[in-house]
Amino acid sequence: MNTQASRMGTSGQPSPAYKGTGLPVNIGRKRFTIQNQSTDVLLLKLGGDASPRDFHISLHGCVRDCDGTGGIFSIDGYQGEVSVHGMGVVDYTVIEYI
Repeated sequence: MNTQASRMGTSGQPSPAYKGTGLPVNIGRKRFTIQNQSTDVLLLKLGGDASPRDFHISLHGCVRDCDGTGGIFSIDGYQGEVSVHGMGVVDYTVIEYI
């Protein structure tokens, strides 16, 4: 199994609200893992347009930025888009297993 790792986010820029695509569709994806690296909560949706009223997973923030204590989510077999929504600094890491 091959992996692709990346770090995503708003480069430490606070914003009143941020939403976007955390992972695009990948029909070769066998699994992915995402970890919140910010102190702010990160909302995930399996599909597009995550929002505070429309999300599937809430990942708690780190105690301090990038300290490894942020929430982690992993799922096997999902190949669709994963969207994210944050209410502050958005910073997360992703590993895709292909």
